[in-house]
Amino acid sequence: MSSKLRAFVAVAACAAAGFGQGFEVASVKPTASADGRSLVQAVSGRLVMRNLALRRMILIAWDLQDYQLAGDPAWVGSEHYDVQAKAAGGASVQEMEQPMLQALLQDRFRLRVHREKRELPIYELVVAGGGVKLQGSRDGGCADSCGFHLTTDGLNRTLDGKGVTMDMLAANLSRTYNSSLGRNVVDKTWLTGMFDMRLTWTIDNLSASPADSAGPSIRGALQEQLGLKLEAAKGLVDVLVVDHIEKPSAN
Repeated sequence: MSSKLRAFVAVAACAAAGFGQGFEVASVKPTASADGRSLVQAVSGRLVMRNLALRRMILIAWDLQDYQLAGDPAWVGSEHYDVQAKAAGGASVQEMEQPMLQALLQDRFRLRVHREKRELPIYELVVAGGGVKLQGSRDGGCADSCGFHLTTDGLNRTLDGKGVTMDMLAANLSRTYNSSLGRNVVDKTWLTGMFDMRLTWTIDNLSASPADSAGPSIRGALQEQLGLKLEAAKGLVDVLVVDHIEKPSAN
């Protein structure tokens, strides 16, 4: 399911359940945290955000990467807030963190936004010169167990994919590993069908020792292990533009 469709389903679910896309009770205040640590926790009908920049809250609420938000004033990225909100019974994590958080930000910060497409730097996922190193999915189709699974071990990452398409891989690279790539990834491999794959790499960390950073970067891993590569290009990207926003009053 695409992120847009998931968001639509979540909005519809909120309306059907009578949530009104809003929390029953919510508090939004300048952060009181003194230790510098941030927290996002959504469980059992409660949403807690501690020491989060307002910009980060907007990115979470609209399921965006950093480069997909434009027009916000500088204070949106520098001022941090604490949020405590209680939802009606049955609200899911996705409902609280997206449509209901959107409604809260629109109410407390008088946030008004619109969507548009802008030409931005992207990566195109293409077949490398040596050819692909992929195997077709053994199942021949995607059941409930298909998809991606990420394993973390320090700076090392292992991504296992079962019954996945190249579109799914490009979307996964765009969303989950954007701190490493910093751009949207678009499938240009022209490979059809479903594949099983394993990708292992080490994330960038300037403070890491050579022993901890022995693995390839995600770009290197794609080429060495899957026979794919990322080529810089420009393309149309969905962007959320801030039309109006205000600092909240005490509450």
